[in-house]
Amino acid sequence: MKFLKYHLFLVSLVIIMVSYPFLEDFRWGGLISLFLLAISFFLFLTILSVHRRIFRVMLFLSILTILVEVVAMIFPSSGITTLQYLNLSLLIFLFAGILFQTIMEQKSLSLPDISNAVSVYLLIGIGFGFLYSFIEKIHPGSIAYTSAGNADISGDMIYYSFSVLTTVGFGDMAPLHKAAKVLAMFEAVLGVMYVAIMIGRLVGLSTSGKKSEK
Repeated sequence: MKFLKYHLFLVSLVIIMVSYPFLEDFRWGGLISLFLLAISFFLFLTILSVHRRIFRVMLFLSILTILVEVVAMIFPSSGITTLQYLNLSLLIFLFAGILFQTIMEQKSLSLPDISNAVSVYLLIGIGFGFLYSFIEKIHPGSIAYTSAGNADISGDMIYYSFSVLTTVGFGDMAPLHKAAKVLAMFEAVLGVMYVAIMIGRLVGLSTSGKKSEK
């Protein structure tokens, strides 16, 4: 079970990444996205269950974020939606930071470490996606579309975030506002640095594990 929960959390992030652009087209898409986020939060909390102090803090922040999501669904407004995106991005970045620290503290390589490394990468992309959505709500037009964009921006921004994170840059979306440009530069550099650091770390863990076996 301990082995499984790390992989389930990774699967939940993949589902969020893939489904968000499509959920905006459904009537109950907001409710489904809330359900998916709640499952992902729950799975992450099961990973943290051994660290009681951190678990309690993250449980409180997760419940607070879910409540904001519920309020945004019941009483939709520009201000609440803006707060919703900010809360989601900050909580997801906290998830990424905790998982990253967990990997860096390991002394040998295991399959959960590989799952956590991939999860951190996906968390970075999703978190920046919500952060771009936050900027777009504050400064509409911060991200330019070369074709027609969605009225609901979170799916598009998650897509844009991963194109920046992977330095692919398809060219169908581009930052116009200075805040969006700075954020895109920071994400691109972070994406490249993370991959380099994590490959080095995983190789180091694998090497140290083989030495300890000998």
